Amino acid sequence: MNKAHLFILIFILLLGCAKKEKQGIELSLLYWGDAEEIKIMDRMAEAFEEENPGISVKLIHANNYQDKLQVMIGGGIPPDVFYLEAVDIPAYANTLVDINPFLNDDTLWNSGDYFKVLLEGFEYKGKFYGFPKDWTPLVLYYNKDLFDESGIPYPDESWDWQILLGAAQSLTKDLNGDGEPEQFGIYFHTSWIFPLFPWIWSNGGRILSEDRKKCVIDAPETVEALQFLADMRWKYGVAPTPAQIAQRDLFTTGKVAMIITGRWRVPIFRTIEDFVWDVAPIPKNKCRATSIATVAFVISAQCKYPKEAYMLAKFLSSEEGNRIIAKMGLGVPSIKSIAYSEDFLTPDKPPDNGEVFLKTVKYGRLEPTVPQWREMANIISTELDQVWLNHKSAEEVCREIVPKVNKLLEEEM
Repeated sequence: MNKAHLFILIFILLLGCAKKEKQGIELSLLYWGDAEEIKIMDRMAEAFEEENPGISVKLIHANNYQDKLQVMIGGGIPPDVFYLEAVDIPAYANTLVDINPFLNDDTLWNSGDYFKVLLEGFEYKGKFYGFPKDWTPLVLYYNKDLFDESGIPYPDESWDWQILLGAAQSLTKDLNGDGEPEQFGIYFHTSWIFPLFPWIWSNGGRILSEDRKKCVIDAPETVEALQFLADMRWKYGVAPTPAQIAQRDLFTTGKVAMIITGRWRVPIFRTIEDFVWDVAPIPKNKCRATSIATVAFVISAQCKYPKEAYMLAKFLSSEEGNRIIAKMGLGVPSIKSIAYSEDFLTPDKPPDNGEVFLKTVKYGRLEPTVPQWREMANIISTELDQVWLNHKSAEEVCREIVPKVNKLLEEEM
């Protein structure tokens, strides 16, 4: 090989190295969300790249999120950073990076900036796995116009189950005289387990033993709470049956006076022009309670660049990210200073009583998760359909659920 050929070869090798170096680090980020959230994630990724030259973010949006995540992890190509709900931490913990070592070296990190209940959701067996993105409790939304028409005082902290039932009965009306109600007092979700907990906890019940090793959904307090929900639909007729719902959004159309749901409905409800609405705490029975759901940015244990992934996760859950979440209205910001600011409480937009969401940190609870959580929740939800369809009593179904869940809990994950 002559000198000219040697020079050309060395030049090509150096050029290849330069191109490789120029590419820098790429981090993949898996997330879900509507069109607005897609735009926001695009903006946030661009902002991170501007602040961190040499690091690029590959965004992966998924509608069937759990399926996509499991396929990527199972295929050995997990996303570097991804959304994960608190309920999934026990099941995914062995696939995640414990970020405690990073936090210990991060002089700018202050756990006091965040709501404590959210941080607890991402702790598991002494390790900490994620930066809380946002959260939502369940609260009671109500149509103020329908309350005014019936002369009923608005819901407040004094309401209990009996006051709720009485109001719902007064607000359920047959408007056209055909013997069937066209307007209902209340609507509540029963298709999954999360919205059932406020009722169970408020009545002193639970679904798992304190050590989370046994199913106790057949306890009298739990059975009574679930039967109360079924009775509001089938005995008292104040909540619509599946046939009466008929795939309609009864609240936005003014056909139901109250609905119990999360913060995620606010952007849709803000488009309502036909009536005024607001929020209140879920009525209590033996004690006040509600469910809290939260999502964090977590890091895959297979990530080649955990330090940079930590930087990305922290950036996305920073004040800037929280401020965007606050203005969207979809969730409650995880950083307290943003949650208590006008970015979230929005005096010029409904709800007027937005502090109801923030007060839930005093009594709201996270779901009692276990590694088998998704499978357990599926068993319970499927079996309880017999109660919601009025085929069996809550007592009978809960008794049947116990051995099925206990068998699952005995399995090693």
